Amino acid sequence: MPPHINRSFREYRGRKDRIRMGFMVIRNLQAKAIDTIINERKSGDFVSLADFLTRVYIDLSDAMALTNAGCFAELEPGITHKDIAFRTAHFYLQNESREPLTVPTLTGNLSHQEKRKLEIETFGFPISEHPLLNYLPYLGTHIKKAKDIHLYKGKTIALAGIAITRKIAATRNRQPMEFVTFEDETDLYECVMFPETYKTFGDLLNWETLFLIQGKVEEAYSVYTVTIEKLISLTQMIKRIKETKTVLTESLSQ
Repeated sequence: MPPHINRSFREYRGRKDRIRMGFMVIRNLQAKAIDTIINERKSGDFVSLADFLTRVYIDLSDAMALTNAGCFAELEPGITHKDIAFRTAHFYLQNESREPLTVPTLTGNLSHQEKRKLEIETFGFPISEHPLLNYLPYLGTHIKKAKDIHLYKGKTIALAGIAITRKIAATRNRQPMEFVTFEDETDLYECVMFPETYKTFGDLLNWETLFLIQGKVEEAYSVYTVTIEKLISLTQMIKRIKETKTVLTESLSQ
């Protein structure tokens, strides 16, 4: 689910089969702004955009980052994104006593392309459609689906996915390793990177969001996980495929 000014926290949070995006995913949103919002919410949820603007003291850049992320959309279902953005900017750009606008100013919804472009600029990937959707034609049959992982126990397969959550841990020898949750268009799946793989690919998770994963499917107590052997930036791989006019192979090479 997209970020929500009353429902999101710093990190992603899940409930049953749904995951709410955290404020941390919003580009250009400062950590101090996140703290301010969460602390102010202790006094009660925000009931409108105007209520938020008058209760929370953050920079204009942070307010616009929240706006572009759609954090106020469910709070103001009767007005457009453009109107929310105009009201937010108008409030912060007033020279003296700030008063929120309460009458409609701009009409017209964002086009599909405008919305997708804004989401990519805000999050690094679209959220109104699955981030993998535009890449599926390039992936072919070599890339398996998360919902089918149980069919490949003991086998090495290739998957695509968006990184959802991470947890760095340590082995008994105190070597770093990492657990990562990914999602494709069919389901969530859990992966683990042991020390050698973590040393080689762990840093990539700090810079990329969409990935191609090669790993072995393991099963323990009816829970299936993927032990990562190779991790590749999906966007960079697709870029190379387009440039060289080659195809993606099962070993994630060209």
